[in-house]
Amino acid sequence: MKKAGIAVLVSGGGTNLQALIKAQNKGILKSGEIKLVISNNKNAYALRRAQKVGIKTAVVLKKDCSGTEDFERKIAGILTENKIDLIVLAGF
Repeated sequence: MKKAGIAVLVSGGGTNLQALIKAQNKGILKSGEIKLVISNNKNAYALRRAQKVGIKTAVVLKKDCSGTEDFERKIAGILTENKIDLIVLAGF
């Protein structure tokens, strides 16, 4: 059975992300795998948490976008590129 590709969207410290990573490592997440972490804050500690365990990260800054639609389009593009099936909002 193919596991669903999971993206976790974060903004800060990543305690929720850490709980998800722990659940994944313990085999509690059976049907999916965290493949990507996206943040709207380049200094979010959650990005380091993801990088420590080899999860790909991306940053999309709203200030670099022409508006909300552009911001959402950029995130959607990253999700599509990475074949993400499920999005988890963890403090985003």
